[in-house]
Amino acid sequence: MELEFIGRVKALNDRQFNQSGKYIIYWMSHSHRANFNHGLEYAIKLSNDYKKPLLVYFLITDKYKYSNARYYKFMLDGVLEAKKSIEERGIKFIIEKSDDIKQRIIEISRSAVALITDKAYLKYYRKLYSDIAKQLDIPFYEVESDVCIPVEIASQKQEVYAFNLRKKIYALLDSYLLKLAPREPKIKSVNLDFGIKELTLNSSLEILDILNIDKSVSLSPFIGGYNQAKRCLKEFIEKKLHKYKEYRSHPELDYQSNLSPYLHFGQISPIEVVLEILSEYKKDENVDSFFNELIVWRELARNFCYYNPNYNHYEGIPDWAKKTLEDHKNDKRDYVYTLEEFENAKTHDEYWNAAQLELLKSGKMHNYMRMYWCKKIIEWTQDPKHAFDIACYLNDKYELDGRDPNGYAGISWCFGTHDRPWKERKIFGKIRYMSASGLEAKFDIKKYVEKVKSL
Repeated sequence: MELEFIGRVKALNDRQFNQSGKYIIYWMSHSHRANFNHGLEYAIKLSNDYKKPLLVYFLITDKYKYSNARYYKFMLDGVLEAKKSIEERGIKFIIEKSDDIKQRIIEISRSAVALITDKAYLKYYRKLYSDIAKQLDIPFYEVESDVCIPVEIASQKQEVYAFNLRKKIYALLDSYLLKLAPREPKIKSVNLDFGIKELTLNSSLEILDILNIDKSVSLSPFIGGYNQAKRCLKEFIEKKLHKYKEYRSHPELDYQSNLSPYLHFGQISPIEVVLEILSEYKKDENVDSFFNELIVWRELARNFCYYNPNYNHYEGIPDWAKKTLEDHKNDKRDYVYTLEEFENAKTHDEYWNAAQLELLKSGKMHNYMRMYWCKKIIEWTQDPKHAFDIACYLNDKYELDGRDPNGYAGISWCFGTHDRPWKERKIFGKIRYMSASGLEAKFDIKKYVEKVKSL
């Protein structure tokens, strides 16, 4: 196997290749891009090896929890751009709508040589893959292209702290930061008929119109797609990276990369981001600080979700954290808010309200404010389990990068995961505390509030 695929390709069953199959299928489930996509390139390799045409398949359904226009518009921007780029390479790309993902994937695989898809970290897709793999008569491979170090290579267990995983990742990094050259498909499939009824709508807004999803959540000003992700990366390298370490926790300023939604939908590869930065920028403390977020903390989130089945539940936080929160469950709260009050930014705290309004308006909240936002939900909710559920609900419904390991690990961190016990206090017990005065001391929070008002 070529070097760039070692450790990234995993067989999900033990079936033999169907030599009489008509085509290879790459089911684009998570890596919504034509560039630097190991799953796509591995599928092209198999297509060339077996001299069979390749079908790239994207299945759209409106049955997901929290399906809404904001999420789908951004996602479809990327998928349609990827479709255009892949078809320019002579490869057929079909978008199809279906209510039953499992059954439809099984159906279209009956005439295939092999099925390839993208690595999954969250339990819904992992179970879906497992169920499909058992029912297929052909090999089913998942290919890991959205992390620098494959999750099972980096660690075989849930890591308690970031520094544990950091050491393991950096010991492996040079072996996995490899360029991925685009392969030329020997068989052009773009004009072939695969017997699948294709969705022929040409814009994300047209597709939104036919989906039965929540259209009350406003569209985000962020535009999806690989080209837009590359523009964000270019702007970050040229205008922000030189001050990243100093200003990354200043939400009143704009020194974030803004890549998180694009990484969530697989519209750009983190490996490409790393290689691009290293090719254009001298490695220094700013690069180290950014790589700590992009590589270490992001991949720690995937480690957490992969090895902890309760990653999106209160039960998934550490035992010491549950105990200390339960010990203080009956402490008097100065404020207690309902879900509706949280959702509509109707608290007494203008700083918290600004963070929630940033989320409501843009689909993205500055990472530092996300920590304060979640900590205050704990403080202003009577029951810590209910607080966890509220944070997940708001994250999943409004964040462009919600329903993601980063979001779940970030919420869980606010409840003690990947953190240590601190000095005991009311309500929080030994969980780390954040205050409004802490924001005022760290940066110009008033400027942030005004910035959000102008959105």
